[in-house]
Amino acid sequence: MDINVFTAVYNHEATIADTIDSVLMQQTQHSFHMFCFDDASTDGSGRILEEYRARHPDKITVFTSTQNQGSGKKSFLHHMPPHRSRFWCLLAGDDYWTSPDKLERQVELLDISPNAVGCCAHTVMRNEVTGNETIIAPQLDRWNLMDMLVGTHALYVHPSSILWRNIHLKSGFFLPPGYVNSQFSGDTLLLHMMLFGGGELVNLPEVTSCYRVTGRGVWSGLSQEEKSAQNENVEQHINSILPLRHRLSRRLRKSAKYRRYADRWPLPQPIGEPMQNSSATL
Repeated sequence: MDINVFTAVYNHEATIADTIDSVLMQQTQHSFHMFCFDDASTDGSGRILEEYRARHPDKITVFTSTQNQGSGKKSFLHHMPPHRSRFWCLLAGDDYWTSPDKLERQVELLDISPNAVGCCAHTVMRNEVTGNETIIAPQLDRWNLMDMLVGTHALYVHPSSILWRNIHLKSGFFLPPGYVNSQFSGDTLLLHMMLFGGGELVNLPEVTSCYRVTGRGVWSGLSQEEKSAQNENVEQHINSILPLRHRLSRRLRKSAKYRRYADRWPLPQPIGEPMQNSSATL
């Protein structure tokens, strides 16, 4: 198998069909399989998942939790799906892909980028409460962990846009061991942990996915105070597990007095390449 798609589902009756259809519409020469995890939904999500599985048994597998696990990470670990594909990606049950050649083009980009552990793209963030739409897009086309730590550029990308290389296959799971063992989860921590080994992220500068903001999601349902608290906790956790070389390099780069030494010493270096072309427009 070339690509595994992991989809966490909880009370996504109104959106899960769009999610699955966007995977099934992919036009690619690479084999893919979708694993859906119904986290004890109380609406009609389970029925819809079973209907799709019955129609596409070669493309869709459904796992059902008898008790709510509370997050996609916990649900994946609870069921331990097959994970021996070359690549993997996350697509929540209320998001969907907008481009039929998303997977094909991202595999192509990864195949010519041996240092890249993942390929992201741009995402439409659609607020279904206000009707507003914005674009989530990084300011670089190529970057590493040090670029994220220095924070010179905005580099957040939505998980629905990323195709990851299965670099942790030997550890027994597709997620990074440090992420699996952490009490924290979330997009930002996963991005950092996937780059901890020294790899890069490359960007396909086009919109390929849609992130729905419904106000009922695990993240969008939180208050601003709760979001800020969680972000602070994750940032502190990342700082606590950073290798010493990365911490020293970041401190040097943020200090005007010592910045001139940052490139002279054998420390991790940013590699950021500015974004050249983009179709990320509304």
